[in-house]
Amino acid sequence: MVVPVALNLNDLVIELDSMLRRLIGEDVELVAVTSPDLGTVKADAGQIEQVLMNLVVNARDAMSNGGRLTIETFNTTVEGGFVRLYSGLRPGDYVVLAVSDTGIGMTQDVQEHMFGPSYITKNVGEDTVLELSTCYGIVTQSGGHIAVDRSLSAGTAFRIFLPRVDEEPSSAPRRDEEGFWPRGDATILLVEDEPLVRSLSVEVFEGQGTSHRGPRPCESPEQGERID
Repeated sequence: MVVPVALNLNDLVIELDSMLRRLIGEDVELVAVTSPDLGTVKADAGQIEQVLMNLVVNARDAMSNGGRLTIETFNTTVEGGFVRLYSGLRPGDYVVLAVSDTGIGMTQDVQEHMFGPSYITKNVGEDTVLELSTCYGIVTQSGGHIAVDRSLSAGTAFRIFLPRVDEEPSSAPRRDEEGFWPRGDATILLVEDEPLVRSLSVEVFEGQGTSHRGPRPCESPEQGERID
């Protein structure tokens, strides 16, 4: 269920910082540049986290020999010339979440098809695009726009534009506060092909009182973790 709430993206970036650093590994430097006067957006916090995680995983895979990953937030007003630069972006006031890397970049063919349904490439040493159609769907459902900066001579930069709203950010519990994570007694089958994402997810569930039973017998046991 999608639950849009008023968000300050700075809070989201700060809360995910330690998890993202573990996700990218020691060879990649993570730099977060957040605007102190950032506006408010209205979106589903979990979905925006998913978008950011996917973009970070893509950036990490594009920097197999290490590099620099930069996450930025800032306000912008989109007008005539900017609209022509980013096809499909409407004029207005936006908050931008930008993710850029110093990796291998993308070919023109990948750039033209990366937001298409089921377009995924994941070959070591080549262009890496992971579930960008999912990111596209989430952002557009939130009334925003996602684009790749084609002007870079090296690396890749994604920009997510979310409309600014005249609301105060919601006062939901922070990630480290009581009441943020739900508790229950259901059986959970976790399927994830990214080992680091999978291990982080296991830790989250275990932190909520679940016990880890390990991979369930299947054709590809490394892709599944059963937690009861």
